[in-house]
Amino acid sequence: MPNDVKRFCPNPKCPNHDIHQVGETRWYSPHGWYHCQSGAGKPIRRFRCDTCGKTFSETYFSRSWHLQRRDIDEIELLFDWCRGLSVAQLAKTFGCSPRTIENRIVRMQRLAQNHDIVFDVAYGNPMGV
Repeated sequence: MPNDVKRFCPNPKCPNHDIHQVGETRWYSPHGWYHCQSGAGKPIRRFRCDTCGKTFSETYFSRSWHLQRRDIDEIELLFDWCRGLSVAQLAKTFGCSPRTIENRIVRMQRLAQNHDIVFDVAYGNPMGV
């Protein structure tokens, strides 16, 4: 896994779940691979917590690991929303439900409040920090 993201165990009952107590020691081990149906056959690495046994993927700590619609350009969505387009108009533009648009906007607002987002304008992809 890349070293630029602080990782913690996804199990809330595990001592490694507290991001402030994890420290620099490696508390997880490789645990195989899997293929995501929307990932065009790209294998995704899996890991296991050495303390509690919880498994997780290398994408678990990315900002978009659980998104089903990865084809929505969030920078374009943000600019269109700031231009004053309604949620219904945005949903029609991006070919999704209004609820999907609402969820994305709420996520971007929450990430901005937490200062957890950086927009890579050159590539058009927002990335978690």
